Amino acid sequence: KVINEAIDLLVDEKSIKKSLILPFRYSTAVKQIEQLNGLEARKVLMGLNKALDISVANVSELSGRTLVVIDESGSMEGQSSEIASLFGAVLVKSNPNADLMLFANDARYVTVNPMDSTLSIAKSIPFQGGGTNFHSIFETANAAYDRIVILSDMQGWVGYHSPSQAFAKYKKEYNTDPKVFSFDLQGYGTLQFPERNVYCLAGFSEKVFDVMKLLEKDRNALVNLIDKIEL
Repeated sequence: KVINEAIDLLVDEKSIKKSLILPFRYSTAVKQIEQLNGLEARKVLMGLNKALDISVANVSELSGRTLVVIDESGSMEGQSSEIASLFGAVLVKSNPNADLMLFANDARYVTVNPMDSTLSIAKSIPFQGGGTNFHSIFETANAAYDRIVILSDMQGWVGYHSPSQAFAKYKKEYNTDPKVFSFDLQGYGTLQFPERNVYCLAGFSEKVFDVMKLLEKDRNALVNLIDKIEL
């Protein structure tokens, strides 16, 4: 009975929306409960999955068209792949106009069902290994996007130079100038996109959506916030 009451509170839609809690908090709990066994553990997992999907509504929808790009190369094994797949699933789930692309030696579009649960989408994203060819992203992209979100450890050596030329060719062909959010999930500090309108963010937290919104309004937003701090 106590478990059932707790689950009812867990999946209360009004409470979740009021709390503004984001999906990543629930995913941490899911990882812990998945180590348990039994009926009660399964009930809690069902509740957490439902709560996580409800919390996706707390993620602000991005205007226009978004391309979500996930690095599936060999160096992404472990925590980086978990973060990338969950973040990618949340973005696709919360943005109906978002396309999903995976890349390693080459890039390819992947179609997921946005009606699936967020965790199901995340777990369906394969990581097949291989090299890391950032050029392939822009050689494969076939639409004009307002933003491109790249989730990678930024360890890319294919081509031995930045993908600036491929990026420029893509922008010219589709007459677009998208903002690029390049996430260095390991914080190695490797810069792949020394371009205008490219934001290189190291690490990851649930605050990234707020940061993205700020930067879309003002590319100097973070600098301005720091300047306001009185020491």
